[in-house]
Amino acid sequence: MTVPVRMYQRIQQALTGLLILVFLWLAGQGLAEGYSYWSDELWSVTASRASWGVLLRDWLLPDTHPPLYQALLKLWMEVVGSGETATRALSFLMATIALVATALFASGRSPGRRLVAVAVLGTSPAFLFYAQETRSYATSLALSAVLLGAVLMLRQRAQEARALQGLAVLAGLLLSLTHYLSLLFVLVVLAVGCAEGLILRPRRQALPMLVALLLWPAGHLLTGSFSNRMERLDWIRVAPISGTLGEVLAGTLPLLAPDRGASARPLLLAAGLAVALVFALTAGRRHGARRPPALPPPPQGPFPAAGEARFLLAVIGTFLALMLVIDLVKPLSQARYYIVLLPALAYLAGDGWELSKRLGRARRAALAGLLAVALLTQQQIGLGDLALKRSPLQNYKAMAAFVERSGVCERGCWSTGWRLDTLSPLYFPPDQLRPWPGEPAAAAQPLERPFLGFHLARNDLPTLRAANPAMACWEAPGAWSSAPFILLNATTGTKPAQEGLRPCPP
Repeated sequence: MTVPVRMYQRIQQALTGLLILVFLWLAGQGLAEGYSYWSDELWSVTASRASWGVLLRDWLLPDTHPPLYQALLKLWMEVVGSGETATRALSFLMATIALVATALFASGRSPGRRLVAVAVLGTSPAFLFYAQETRSYATSLALSAVLLGAVLMLRQRAQEARALQGLAVLAGLLLSLTHYLSLLFVLVVLAVGCAEGLILRPRRQALPMLVALLLWPAGHLLTGSFSNRMERLDWIRVAPISGTLGEVLAGTLPLLAPDRGASARPLLLAAGLAVALVFALTAGRRHGARRPPALPPPPQGPFPAAGEARFLLAVIGTFLALMLVIDLVKPLSQARYYIVLLPALAYLAGDGWELSKRLGRARRAALAGLLAVALLTQQQIGLGDLALKRSPLQNYKAMAAFVERSGVCERGCWSTGWRLDTLSPLYFPPDQLRPWPGEPAAAAQPLERPFLGFHLARNDLPTLRAANPAMACWEAPGAWSSAPFILLNATTGTKPAQEGLRPCPP
């Protein structure tokens, strides 16, 4: 009897491993292409190329993010390299850790629980997109998976409580240093976990942990005024309640977001109606086959996944409630920040599948079909997002190649719209980019030299073109409308179209 059980477990383990490899293969599409960074990635790479002292003084302390990712990236670049593929490989490694950790911590009971949890995480558009981003989000994803996995495992393996508690504390501390919304998430997880006696049972253990979590934020805040910290987030505009919920859905469940997945909703609706029909047809038969209520439950409770599901729902609900309140005071929500919730949703889906055992085979089969349709659909959304990223989002690299080959900036070009020290010498040689001496919107006189605009300068392009009607505007093809652009005199003799540029839209 034990041989078939072991074979079944090995098959499930092999399927899980195969699933992880498939998701990593999909997430790694184009990773070796070395396509152009976009603005925030340029910031990350330039900051981590600096010395440790300059990194802390000029980049980390003035920034609004904690320091863990930049420190990891600096160490990574010293070993692996600083090219686009090399730096993105760090995020790909973190995405791998997230998948493997989810598989390991979701094992131990129902094999289907592990498969569903891995599938939900691996098909997520945020997972696919940020596995190739030189930013901190994949690191937050990995640490969140470890933190929640360790806390959930504490429910199953009491004999390993000390080691699991230590792992949860370490993962929580590191996660709090990736992003300040991740810090809030850690505080919520610890609060709910401590209330259930899972992580820090004696109260005296909670205070040192809280001090450790708040040590960097307190020091970070003291290095500058609170108003300045908040002013750097003024670009975030979120409508109260509805806007926050929209950002959450866009970052975690894009199929349900108002502006995502609209084309797939008829298929999902049809699959949902099919599931409802199966439930209706099997209602009478299931009622007649119900077990007598007098049967005693197993010693550990018939469905231990129910406790985990309640814990995860409490964590997700508390975190969202706090964000709804925070956004009323100071909007902070952005879809990408909610990547920290993805492991919680993946573990919750796995627990939900385990709980569905009580529904019967027909109903479980119907739910499995609905889940497969939803996961395949969201995977297609994620692959579309990844294709846009590889376009790339902002093609600084193509613009730099044109400038270098054409020589139009040999005497320097006016440049604005992003920190020039992130572009030179990474893409542009020194002295090619000259800081614009005034605001582009105030430029009422003809330009005396070519003008290179990056990222934020796109909003001022109409004013610049109106003030310089004799100059032609060309942009580097990119997936975002904020692609770099250059204003050139028609008499320069260059041929931007042959160099891969395209005319700016009217």
